Amino acid sequence: MRAVPDGVYLCPSVGEYPVYDELIYSVISGDEQRNRLFRRAIAAAAPGATVLEIGPGPDLLWTLAAAEAGAARVYAVEVLAESARLAVETAARRGTACVEVVTGEATALTLPERADVCVAEIVGCIGGAEGMAAVLGDAERRHLVEGAQVIPAAVRTLVAAVSLAGVLGPEPVLASVFGPYVEGIFRAVGGPFDVRFCLAGVGPEMLRSSPAVLEDLRFGAARGGQPGSRGGDLRLEITRGGPVDALLAWIELTVAPGDRPLDSLADDTNWLPVCIPFAGGPVAAGPGDVLSVRATVSEAADGIHPEYFFRGELAPADGRPGVPVHAESRFAGGPLRATPLHRALLRQP
Repeated sequence: MRAVPDGVYLCPSVGEYPVYDELIYSVISGDEQRNRLFRRAIAAAAPGATVLEIGPGPDLLWTLAAAEAGAARVYAVEVLAESARLAVETAARRGTACVEVVTGEATALTLPERADVCVAEIVGCIGGAEGMAAVLGDAERRHLVEGAQVIPAAVRTLVAAVSLAGVLGPEPVLASVFGPYVEGIFRAVGGPFDVRFCLAGVGPEMLRSSPAVLEDLRFGAARGGQPGSRGGDLRLEITRGGPVDALLAWIELTVAPGDRPLDSLADDTNWLPVCIPFAGGPVAAGPGDVLSVRATVSEAADGIHPEYFFRGELAPADGRPGVPVHAESRFAGGPLRATPLHRALLRQP
């Protein structure tokens, strides 16, 4: 099996696309911090319940956990045909009579009954990037009983200003192991574009500003009548001087109400922070300066996957004119090699 690099490195954000393989599934299934939280939440919610899992993959990890916890019935809905085929084999091998694997998109099929519990680990490295809001909104309308428990309960995405050049150097590169995934993403969406990149091996010490909330998504009974939020006006106060050339986005994932959130910037987990580079390159910033941006979130052409757009300016604390900034993170389409980072990583042959 191919190995991922050590230390700080860039990799494409793959969860949004049908490019899953043995390496990706092994990284996901080996995330013990995540596993403990999901197992505990499922063990508490599944006994006697009808359970729906959206996106179980070939190993049926949470579907089998629900069955073992005493679920009356478990529907495992998998969109990737090969993963669904392997999931059927997994269920047969484990002898779980209460499990039914259904092949197709959760938003396009109808189940025989409504579920009391929904497990949907379709959490992106930007929380909503894999279409959580659209998919779970549809599930709550058509697949779940009123007041159903959704696992995970909530995911927040935060952003802050960073210097990519400060950790990657002047000539960032993409490890060869990730090239086939980039090519697979381009095939899946019909052509090249400035693909979303994650930044591994960094922590909170990389941040050069205060954080702000980009998304606050809540699901099922955990919503408590409160709507979530996406986008809006973000105010990032520079806390460490030097050039800033990107936003860094990371998630705080709450699997069950009352859990400590899993933090993809501070914790060792398969979710990684996402770098969103400025189109115009680095901007000089000093402590006390304020980066004010308007964040807009809109669905891509498929109506499921969101895209993120940022426009604003960095206002110096001393009253000098502000410097405009622009950044975006798309699911597909749009510019190609429009940022210094993408020009370095997506070199022309």
